[in-house]
Amino acid sequence: GPYLFDHRGKRYLNLTSCLWNAPLGLGCSEIVEAIGKQLQELGYSTLFRASHRPAINLAQRISEITPNGLDRVFLTSNGSESVETAIKLVRQYYSRKGSNKYKVISLEGAYHGVSYGALAASGTPEDKVGFGPMPEGFLQIPAPYSRNARSPEVAADFAATSAKHLEKAILAEGAETVAMFLIEPVQGFGGVIIPTQEYFDIITETCRRYDVKLVLDEVTTGCGRTGHMFAANNWGLKPDVMCLGKALGAGYFPVGAAVATDEIWEVFQGRASGDRLNHGSTNAGHPGACAAALTTIDILTRGSLIGDAKRRGEHFLGKLKELITLPIVDDVRGIGMMFAIDLTRDSSTGEPLDAAAMTRVIQGCFAKGLWVHLAGSRIMLLPPFIMEEALLDEAADGLREVLTRAERWL
Repeated sequence: GPYLFDHRGKRYLNLTSCLWNAPLGLGCSEIVEAIGKQLQELGYSTLFRASHRPAINLAQRISEITPNGLDRVFLTSNGSESVETAIKLVRQYYSRKGSNKYKVISLEGAYHGVSYGALAASGTPEDKVGFGPMPEGFLQIPAPYSRNARSPEVAADFAATSAKHLEKAILAEGAETVAMFLIEPVQGFGGVIIPTQEYFDIITETCRRYDVKLVLDEVTTGCGRTGHMFAANNWGLKPDVMCLGKALGAGYFPVGAAVATDEIWEVFQGRASGDRLNHGSTNAGHPGACAAALTTIDILTRGSLIGDAKRRGEHFLGKLKELITLPIVDDVRGIGMMFAIDLTRDSSTGEPLDAAAMTRVIQGCFAKGLWVHLAGSRIMLLPPFIMEEALLDEAADGLREVLTRAERWL
């Protein structure tokens, strides 16, 4: 269900869906039984120069639910691997076309994974400390958010201006060298940054104009998290590649996918050995993972689960926005079942709460039975879709109590 219990039996509201992997909560017998049944029939089979029915079925199902045009599915083991696959897929696509395009543009504050390509694409310098040098050909542009641009009119203008950074970067680097723009439709670890329709319209047109592939990292936002099956549906986006992971297996089995258009995939369909996509991993498309993902998709697309969660999320966001009256709360943002609370030491300047103070805040949340995620000076909340309104109210009330007490700690 929507709870976690520690070794002493203390109950917590699972407000992170286990690092956003478990949107259906824990203890979903339907998924567990599907995995067990599959492992009895076929416990393992590789996808190297072979395939198997569960992988074929999952690829077909993913192609059916993703935005139109994404019909080619490359199964992976997790989100980082999906992003790594997308980078290699696009770079090798242009190589096969005889192009020199290889550079990857992404956003400051973005998180794309832990493998070297995904890490290089991430806009979080603190995650790269001690791991350098990073692979070449990666650069970041500003994200479409500023604490000084919060009114709808100012925020819209700021987002439109931010979108133009993409064209500036392409021209500065040379359009003949830029292969892809990688973006989380809504930044996760970066603070639930929600762009405008105009922002996406501008970047989509920019990518088209300069033959830059638009790659959506939906590892966090996919599978219903933003109130639609994919965040792309909120803005009518038609990417060239989409990356999936985390919730695709509902936390019961590691699984992911990089989903691409026919245009990209066709360059790998020749009969010569040099025509194939030189990429893969041992456990990609594991039969158990496919069973978990197929069942998860069935549950998510059955009835009104995602729509009901979206409505409860809107209620929860309203409760969270009431916290802005507290001096320690600088901003609250949310979409679907995805929320961020920015905390500050000084509301007049927006000075972020320091690490020591954040530790005390998080400890206060845990003591109150609220399992939340700390990301810099913000609290991240991504509850499971099954969490009822009464429990969300309990969480909002608990957060108010903790944050009210926290003012005395500063």
